[in-house]
Amino acid sequence: MNVKFWGVRGSIPHSLDTNSWVAHIEKIMFDFFKSGYSRADQIQEFIKSKPLVDIGGFGTATTCVEISDENQSIIIDGGSGIKSKSDLRDYDNQREFNILISHFHFDHILGLPFFAPHFLKGYKIHYYSVQPETEQVIKNLFMKPTFPVTFEHLAAEICFHQIKAYEKNNINGFSVTPYKLDHPDLCYGFRVEKNNKVYAHSVDNEAIRKTREELGADAGLYENADLLYIDAQYEEEDMKIKKGWGHGTCNRGFEICSQFNLKQVLFAHHDPAFSIQDSRNQKAKALEIFKTKYSHLNLKWDFAYEGQVIKI
Repeated sequence: MNVKFWGVRGSIPHSLDTNSWVAHIEKIMFDFFKSGYSRADQIQEFIKSKPLVDIGGFGTATTCVEISDENQSIIIDGGSGIKSKSDLRDYDNQREFNILISHFHFDHILGLPFFAPHFLKGYKIHYYSVQPETEQVIKNLFMKPTFPVTFEHLAAEICFHQIKAYEKNNINGFSVTPYKLDHPDLCYGFRVEKNNKVYAHSVDNEAIRKTREELGADAGLYENADLLYIDAQYEEEDMKIKKGWGHGTCNRGFEICSQFNLKQVLFAHHDPAFSIQDSRNQKAKALEIFKTKYSHLNLKWDFAYEGQVIKI
């Protein structure tokens, strides 16, 4: 399976303001010359010598993840990242789409009205969720005066499917099982299986429960996962005032990996208030936590960035 992250930001889309981008570009230019480069034909070499996120940042769009194999795909959530998928996909090669909805907070659905296949005749979009109100929520997105095209005028065929928590569902060739996450409003993570590979989607999740005993039936989300994608919007010191907000930390993600002997984790739902440097600082703190408490783990980890593709 390939897992592509079209949006990794939390709460609201966010980009640097104009002055902050100028300062960031200025810093890169200084770094270019300090590193011993001086010619235009060395720019690509310089860029390749740096982590991609140090140049371009972690991304601006909210949650949207696509899981695919050679012939089929499913999408989890329709944050603003789904708009980028609309811009880049050649829709002549695909006429049917399958979208899983974890919950209805706006950052996870705000991109759906801008997903181009809704407006194309001969196309079909399937929505899947545990919550029974999905159809009404989606229809409300396509409603005047907040959106110019009403649901009744969409050219595509739209289908809604309610699925059950803790039960496997065959969705476009993938086995999908919903599990409840630690979030103030009802929110589900998804275990996606195909070709003996497992992707565990765990956003938004405060991860109050971390052990098998605490998680109970929800431990099934993590068992033997090849890749865990988990919320780490905050740091532990933030939780004194942000307890109950429904977002986790790297420390809690590491602990879950430790409990379930996972091999790879990506942290996401990045704070919209964070600059590129803020996220780099948070990642540096996570590295210290990992070295101090979890270095014994055979664990590959990183912060997710927009456009990233992981093959599992």
